[in-house]
Amino acid sequence: PRRSADGTLAGYIGSGVDVTELRTVQKALLESNALRSAIFGSVYGHVAAIGRAGAIIAVNDGWRRLAEANGVNPDSVSVGANYFDICQRVTGMTDGDARRALAVVTGVVAGDRERAQLEYSTRTSDGVRWFDLSVESLRRAEGGAVISHVEITRRRYAEDEAQRQRDALAHALRVTTLGELAASLAHEINQPLSAIVMNAKATARLLDAGATVTDDIRGALRDIAADGTRASEIIRRLRVLLSKEHLPGRAVDVNELVAETMSLVEYDLRRRGIDIRSVHAAEVPAVSVDRVQLQQVVLNLLVNAIEAIAAAGEGPRTITVTTAARGADRVEIAVADTGVGATSTDLERMFEPFATTKTNGLGMGLSISRSILRAHRGTIWATVNADRGLTLHVELPIEGDSGA
Repeated sequence: PRRSADGTLAGYIGSGVDVTELRTVQKALLESNALRSAIFGSVYGHVAAIGRAGAIIAVNDGWRRLAEANGVNPDSVSVGANYFDICQRVTGMTDGDARRALAVVTGVVAGDRERAQLEYSTRTSDGVRWFDLSVESLRRAEGGAVISHVEITRRRYAEDEAQRQRDALAHALRVTTLGELAASLAHEINQPLSAIVMNAKATARLLDAGATVTDDIRGALRDIAADGTRASEIIRRLRVLLSKEHLPGRAVDVNELVAETMSLVEYDLRRRGIDIRSVHAAEVPAVSVDRVQLQQVVLNLLVNAIEAIAAAGEGPRTITVTTAARGADRVEIAVADTGVGATSTDLERMFEPFATTKTNGLGMGLSISRSILRAHRGTIWATVNADRGLTLHVELPIEGDSGA
């Protein structure tokens, strides 16, 4: 109001400000916050957002339900609580998994990496549950991270079942392959047994003739013991190959494994008139694998090479097996043959299940080999030789290489 000199009301002075834009911005902000809240609340899994110091700034309903399922009051582990203090109580992690989880979350919050992921398990009255922990950096000046715990129990069980089925199929193919090599294996075992019989008979004749224990008799007995050990070792190797046991990855000497596998097909090679050559690098780093499964891969490649040469008819009959280090972190095994070869189309599909050009083959050998190698972070591929035949290449990471 305005007043005159004597204090009487003279009128009013007013001003108007257009707040339409301000109201529009406020409304948009409210809607944006509501939208963000709705999006955050609908995110699949159990999600918490934290600040740089670990204080929780937002959670979704899934996070609260997870806390409740593990006997924790949801209100005590929601906004304001410190994620690092309550993570293990909410999730039910083991001490070891909790340490790993906090390490990866801390790494993302500190800016060491943009995102991180790991899997962990928890034990409940219903059994083991598996979760995938994913951490994503919050792209804002204040920093922080969004952490989600997504249950993957069904996926893990499905993967385990698929692995069991692959192992069963791999075992069936091992048995089938060894069955096809029955003559070669029988010959391999028969050699030391025949030598044992001959040495035993010679020793018996010497003793029957009244001979005293001589160097000849001692030598014959030593030969009997050595051949018995050799026969036992052959049988042990066969038992391992025929076994269904899944061995953990351990350091394997590649040259030794390849040589051992080649010995299983020696008789078959001689019977078919096929030469085999070894080109082994002197120092090949060890690889960390299931020994039986890698031996199955090499055996598959050798059997395929033998059959390819047999199908080729006339011409050179040679298999060349090469081992070498490739770069600083890989080892290669290559099996080259002078067989029928393959077209470019065949090269692409030969690793598919049931792909075969053989009338009596299942077409699963190379497919299973690829599955085995993938499980060991390895690869397999084929190339056409310049002169004749194919080369199958296998690459594996050396022992101790994490593949990260």
